[in-house]
Amino acid sequence: MTASSAPSAAPSPPAPAWMRVFTVALTTWLGVHALRTFFAMIVWNIAEDRPSIQIGLIALVFWGIGMLAWPLIRRLGGSDPAQRIGLLFGAAYTLHTTTSHPVLTPALGVATGILWLWIFPALIAAWGRRGAADTILPGVLLGLAAQVALQTTLHGLDMPVLHGLRPAVIALLLAAGLYLGLATVAGEAPGAAGGTDGREGYPGWGLAALGPFLLLQISLLTNLGRMSMLTGWGPRETAGQILVGLAAAAAVLSWPWPYAARAAAAILAVAGLMLQPAWPQAWAPWLLLAEQLLLAAALTAALLPARGGSPRGVFGWFAAGAMIFFVLTFLYYRRYGWPDLWAVMAGFAVIPALIRQIPAVPHATARQVLAAVIVVAVAGLIGASVPPRRGQVLANAPAELKVLNYNVHEIFNAWSVPGPEATARVIEQSGADLVALQEIGRGWNINGGTDMVAWLTWRFPQYQVIFAPILGDLVGLAILSRYTPRQVGWILYPERQSSLSYGLQWVTIPTAAGDLLFVNTHFSPYAQYAADRAGQAADLVNFWKGRNRTIVVGDLNAGPEEVAIKYLRGAGLVDSGAPHGLSGALSYPCDRPDRRLDYILTSPEIVSLAAAIPRATASDHCPVEARLRLR
Repeated sequence: MTASSAPSAAPSPPAPAWMRVFTVALTTWLGVHALRTFFAMIVWNIAEDRPSIQIGLIALVFWGIGMLAWPLIRRLGGSDPAQRIGLLFGAAYTLHTTTSHPVLTPALGVATGILWLWIFPALIAAWGRRGAADTILPGVLLGLAAQVALQTTLHGLDMPVLHGLRPAVIALLLAAGLYLGLATVAGEAPGAAGGTDGREGYPGWGLAALGPFLLLQISLLTNLGRMSMLTGWGPRETAGQILVGLAAAAAVLSWPWPYAARAAAAILAVAGLMLQPAWPQAWAPWLLLAEQLLLAAALTAALLPARGGSPRGVFGWFAAGAMIFFVLTFLYYRRYGWPDLWAVMAGFAVIPALIRQIPAVPHATARQVLAAVIVVAVAGLIGASVPPRRGQVLANAPAELKVLNYNVHEIFNAWSVPGPEATARVIEQSGADLVALQEIGRGWNINGGTDMVAWLTWRFPQYQVIFAPILGDLVGLAILSRYTPRQVGWILYPERQSSLSYGLQWVTIPTAAGDLLFVNTHFSPYAQYAADRAGQAADLVNFWKGRNRTIVVGDLNAGPEEVAIKYLRGAGLVDSGAPHGLSGALSYPCDRPDRRLDYILTSPEIVSLAAAIPRATASDHCPVEARLRLR
C-alpha cells in the first residue's frame, strides 16, 4: 500500500429486516403525501382555472422532471444516492409543512413530489443491490397502513393540507426516521441482506405494477372518503376495515403462491372491480377487503429479483409505472372521478402475476409486518377516539335564525394554499344556526386527499353535517344544521353546455314558525355558461314552487344583473342583503372583490334582520351572513 492510498472502509453489518421494511414504509407513507401535494398544488394553485388539457400538460412538465431520476442520480447521486436524495426529500417535505405562502408552498409541494419520484427508485435499487427486494412490498403495505392510521387520527385531514408548527414537527420526525433508515443501510456490502443467496438482486419489469397499484390504493382501497361513501360506514369503522384488509394482505405475502393461484387472484381482482357498480352496499366492505387480498396475492412476484436486473432497469421500470400512474390520474379526475378506471388500474397492477417464479416473503419478515400493521391500526383508531368539543344537535329551531353561506374552495384560501382550520374559524365565528358550504371534498387526491365531511363532523359536534355529492361522488355541497332535519335530499341539474354537473341539496327543519325549507345550491361557473345558469335558476324555481318559509343560498356564479338572478327575483325570491344596503356588495375574489356571486335569498314573507359579507380570506369567496325571522 502506498502512502497516498487509504484503506477502504469496511462494509457495515447487515441492517435487520425490520429496519428495511420500516424505511420502505416511511418512503411510501411520505410518498402518498408528496403525490397528493404535487397534484393539489398544480390543480389548485399553479394551473388553477385552466382547461383540463392545459392542467395536464403543466403537470406533465413537472412530472417529467421526476422521470429524469436515472441520468441525474448517475451524475449527482454519489456512491449512495438514496441517502443523499432522501435528505433533500425530507428537507422539502418538512419545509412544505412549515410554511403557508402563496409562492413557497406550491413550489415546495411540487419539489416534494419530484424528489419522491427520485428517492423511491433509488431506494429500490439500493435494496436490490443488497439482496433485500423481498422487504419492499411488505414495506409498501405497512406505509399505506400508517397513512390510513394518521389520517384517521386527524379525523379526515391529511398532511398535504396542514401547515404550521405541529404539522412541521410531525413532518420532521417522519423525515428524520426516513433518513435514519437510509443511513443504517448505507455502506453495506452487495448482497448483505442475504435475500438472494448473498448476491445482488434487482427487480425487473414487475416493478412497473407499483405505480398503478399505489394509485388504486389511494383512490379506492385506502381512501377514507371514498370507502365511507361506498360502505356507508363512519370514519373509524371505515378505517378499521381498511386496516384489517392491509393486515390480511401482509399476512398472505409469506405464502408460496403458485403461478395458477396468482393468475386466478389477478383475474378475480379485475373482475370484481368491473362488477363494482352492481355491488350491494352491505357487501361492499367485505368485497373491498377481498380485493386487497387478491391484489396482494397477484403482486407477490412483482418485486422478485429478475434475471438481468440492474439499477438502470429499476429506474426505467419504476418510471414506466409512474407514467401509468400519471396518465390514469389525469383520465380519472378529468371526469371528476371515473370508477370504471379502477378495473384498469387493477389490470395494470396484477400483470406481474404472469411471472412464473414462486415467491414468498420470509415468515419472520411477514410476522413483523403483520404485527406492525396491527400496532399502527390500534394507534390510529385510539387517536381517532379523541372526543370533540362538547356540542349537541337540537330538536327544534326558533323562528329567528342566523344563516351562513360559504364556498370554501376545497379549503384552499384566497391564495390557493390549503388551510382547513381557517375555514373552520369562519364557521365558528359566524355563530350560524344553518351553514351552507359549496365545494366540499371527501378524498380527491388532487385536493390533498382530505375527507372534509369527516373532519367537519368531528370539529363541529353541535351541527349535523349533511353531504350531497354533486360533482362526481366525492365533491359537492354540505349543510351544517344545529337542528335535526325532518327530511333531506339532493338533485342534479340537467346537463347543458357545461360538462360539469351542478345541483342543489335541501333539508326541512321544524321551527317555532313551522317547517323551514333550506336549499343549498351551486350554479355553473364561467361567463360563457350564462345560459346554463338561467336554466338552473328555472330548475331551482320549479323545485321551490313558491313555498313559504324557504331560504335559498349558494354560489350562483352570477351578478345581480344577470338573467339567472333576475329570474329568481322575478319568481319571488328576495335578496336578504338588500334591506341593509348590500344589493351591490361584492363577494369574489375575497382578497380584492370585484363581483357578486354569493347570495342568501328568501321567500317574501321572511324578514331580514341583519346581513353582512365579511372579508375572510380562508377561501377565494367571501362568506355571506344573514339573520332572518320566519313567519
